[in-house]
Amino acid sequence: MPCAFCGEGDKWIKTCRTKDDSRLRVCDPCYEALSPWLVIVPGDGVVTARCDGCGRYFNPREMAEYSPGGRHDAYVGDCGTCAKTVPKVQRGIPLARKPF
Repeated sequence: MPCAFCGEGDKWIKTCRTKDDSRLRVCDPCYEALSPWLVIVPGDGVVTARCDGCGRYFNPREMAEYSPGGRHDAYVGDCGTCAKTVPKVQRGIPLARKPF
């Protein structure tokens, strides 16, 4: 899904509405430059990530680490706060073992 202005984009591109009610997809750099003229609206799909530590849902960009395959097909991982404060061992998530 490319950006309407520069042709770039990724899985989490924003769907925006212009003042004349046109809907278009806009990447982050273009949105920053054009935000006074755009309003973010719900798009065709929603991408979420669930934190293993606190159980809250986030935009995957806000996660410290994530991988696919969680509950309700969401990405799972650690939000920035939990990654800094709660060791995985305390949350019942085993640490990766070193091979012998």
